[in-house]
Amino acid sequence: MAMLSGGLQKEEEMAKIDKACEEWGFFQVVNHGVPHSLMDDITRMGKEFFRLPAEEKEKYAIRDFQGYGQIFVVSEEQKRDWGDLLGLIISPPQSRNLSVWPSVPSEFRQIVEAYNMEIRSLAVKILSLIAENLHLKPDYFEQSFGNTYQKMRMNYYPACPRPDLVLGLSPHADGSGITLLLQDEKVEGLHVRKDDIWVAVQPIPYALVINIGNLLEVITNGRYKSIQHRAVTNKHKSRLSIDVFYSPGFDAEIGPAPELIDESHPCLFRKFIHEDHIKYYMSRKVDGKTSFYEYAGV
Repeated sequence: MAMLSGGLQKEEEMAKIDKACEEWGFFQVVNHGVPHSLMDDITRMGKEFFRLPAEEKEKYAIRDFQGYGQIFVVSEEQKRDWGDLLGLIISPPQSRNLSVWPSVPSEFRQIVEAYNMEIRSLAVKILSLIAENLHLKPDYFEQSFGNTYQKMRMNYYPACPRPDLVLGLSPHADGSGITLLLQDEKVEGLHVRKDDIWVAVQPIPYALVINIGNLLEVITNGRYKSIQHRAVTNKHKSRLSIDVFYSPGFDAEIGPAPELIDESHPCLFRKFIHEDHIKYYMSRKVDGKTSFYEYAGV
């Protein structure tokens, strides 16, 4: 990010971001401004939470898509992923369910607040760069997203005796605008699907992985695409990752930017309200991107 201040280096870095968004839907950022000490703290908090006894964690069981447990479970018969999570809505504040915010460890809430404020600031910067690459106004996404929706999800994948038989998280594309992911530095586990081949994303110390979500694919009229990704398990080591999903407000109307539609680039997606999409997305079993195109395609 430090190379994006101006001049030839900025042009080169902007071109890299544009290519990554078009061809991969993923890229990693370093020198992003989020304090390393805060990244260490949020990682430590996550590990301490998932080490708590099961009965303690169950106090924060999922209610209305927030809390501790598993997601995308639509029936008792389906094959479960090998992982647990803690999902918390950060903004808008009135959507928080504080009853599922852990009070143990004692600094948990303070550190979560501080980390998510830093991530929010970074998300705004990244979206302004994306807007610039698309020849939109720098604040296009900030204005169109409105009262933004931000959710943090801590993902914990215990060591698995048969990693060849089960995934930590099944293949999917995120239902966000963009996702900012803090990987486990010591245990590789994120794979992205490129040209029908699964490619491992190697962790870089203190880097953040940025990926294009389904909503940004709609807004860019398919120029930038969300990409399927998955989490694999490890036979000997547990793994923790922390996602922050940054998206338009609940009441925002999502649709392709008019500036990105012309005779050569016809409209690929219909308009819809973000809250309706969230309910649809969270109520279905993970199925790659099939349900997304069924829902949003024209």
